[in-house]
Amino acid sequence: MALSYKFINAPSVSTRRLLMRRMLIGRPAEEADELKSAAWGAVLLIQGMLTEMYHAVDVGTKTSPVIASEVVGNCPQNVVTMAFVGNVADVKQVLSALQSEGVVI
Repeated sequence: MALSYKFINAPSVSTRRLLMRRMLIGRPAEEADELKSAAWGAVLLIQGMLTEMYHAVDVGTKTSPVIASEVVGNCPQNVVTMAFVGNVADVKQVLSALQSEGVVI
């Protein structure tokens, strides 16, 4: 089953702030610092079932030097949202890899 996704190029300050609030929940300090200092050139949001999401994170992070993070606040038993954060080229490379694998359409 293909996951739904949205690619955000050059996310606004408000978009970054909203995402950061949900992405920092329960993170250890060193991971929070990594996320805060990340290049926010683009964000790829993907949503789907938990098993599919872990597969997508594995494919995406092996493809490109991006930061993958759960966007907390979804139903944990059913639908999860993950974000890939990085520069535009790296995030586009993740999207391309996920499309090649048939993870997203």
